[in-house]
Amino acid sequence: MQKLKKLVSAFKTGLRMLSPDCREASRLQSEALDHPLSLPQRVGLRMHLLICKWCRRYGKQIRFLRQALHDHPNEVNEAPPHTLSAEAREQLKRTLRKGSE
Repeated sequence: MQKLKKLVSAFKTGLRMLSPDCREASRLQSEALDHPLSLPQRVGLRMHLLICKWCRRYGKQIRFLRQALHDHPNEVNEAPPHTLSAEAREQLKRTLRKGSE
């Protein structure tokens, strides 16, 4: 039993040495969208993703966002208006007046 614990501990230590932390894994996933990673970077990232569900989720999210931007480029470039409508301004004024009374 003790040998098994030592083996598991050594395995975890080895993984930590080869695998980047979450911050580095996030950076590598973003970088991988723009250009290929080196072999050590790919191996380390894959090892990290095997054990970290949060980084796997982050990777899915950034791939989704990139695909959405690619599929709808014109909608991204259309900026929403930067001013409130007259009706919205009046509603805010009424709400603020009620709050100060």
